[in-house]
Amino acid sequence: MGFLRKTLLLLFLMASIGGGVFWWFNLEVSDGLGEEVRYKEYPVMRGDFRIEVKASGLVKPINRIEIKSKASGEIVALPVEEGRHVRKGDLIARLDQQDEKSAVAIAKADLVIAKAEQNQAELMFKRRKTLFQKKIISEEERDQTFLQLAVAKGKVIQTLAALDRAKDRLSDSVVRAPIDGVILQKYVEKGQIIASGVSSASGGTPIVDIAAMHTVFIESGIDEIDIGKVKVGQSANVVAEAYPKLHFSGKVIRIAPEAKVEQNMTLFDVIIEVKNTENKLKSGMNTQIQITTLEKQNVLLAPVIALQNPESETSKEGEWRVHLKEGGRFITRTVTVGLSDFKQAEVVLGLKEKDVLGVVMTSRLKKANERLEKRIKRSRSFGGGKKK
Repeated sequence: MGFLRKTLLLLFLMASIGGGVFWWFNLEVSDGLGEEVRYKEYPVMRGDFRIEVKASGLVKPINRIEIKSKASGEIVALPVEEGRHVRKGDLIARLDQQDEKSAVAIAKADLVIAKAEQNQAELMFKRRKTLFQKKIISEEERDQTFLQLAVAKGKVIQTLAALDRAKDRLSDSVVRAPIDGVILQKYVEKGQIIASGVSSASGGTPIVDIAAMHTVFIESGIDEIDIGKVKVGQSANVVAEAYPKLHFSGKVIRIAPEAKVEQNMTLFDVIIEVKNTENKLKSGMNTQIQITTLEKQNVLLAPVIALQNPESETSKEGEWRVHLKEGGRFITRTVTVGLSDFKQAEVVLGLKEKDVLGVVMTSRLKKANERLEKRIKRSRSFGGGKKK
């Protein structure tokens, strides 16, 4: 187990049982008894308490499409650039249409001829039918004209199908945006000859990648220590490194069923959906996320640093000692706390709003406290995730 993993496990255990943190503070105080002792005051206040899982992540588009042409040929128009916003139906590329236009013209001419031949055959059949009824010609001669009419009708159907195919090929030479989105990457330039994405054995030449960015995913790797707290539907706060003062709201929509190992850390991919109505979040951006796994509103909160281990062996779970200010001096009181993190704890019993707690401060304790705060800050940057 590497140093990073050990540190994360230590911080998790400290958050879970608390005792190690507070015993360590008491030890520092005992070692500093020869120094001048003074109290630093901390108020008890009401507020909202949250437990959050923190990690880093990458912005990913929800729907990324690689655009290819159904036709082959030379690109004569390519009016898009990377980063441009396009609407569904906007022109992406147009190929040389000379051959396709000629094919359409020929098919139209063939259709005119076929229809004329059909009309002629219909007239001939009507005449022969009348002559047969008057017993001027034989039944065989009448049937021959009927067969000629059937052939003429079939030819019209064939030429109509050929015209439709020619029109389709002409249409295929024009590539349009299938969705509203942003051009993420452009692979070709005007004048380049590309292969069809349908008939080419190579799969065709990609023209551009387009993605819908009005809603994006944040893909993050959450350490196995924290993954048990994360649930689908939980809210998340997202801050992009490019916009450190902007906060984007999101929610967890998917948790990978299988872990992966990166740099000796076991991580689970978690997907967070974020609205991106102003298109500020770009594909590939680095972000910091905070997933709220538990929240209580309007509860009494006391600073964790003010809590000390109870000396009595008969103390109950959740009981801690505090130095409470009364009448200008500090007295010792036992209080009961509930949820806690590294910064504050929920007060269940023993204190009221605006009570003042004291923390014994010596130079040695102050330095020890600063060391702990640095370790906590470092731990916040450890939460898995993906960096470029």
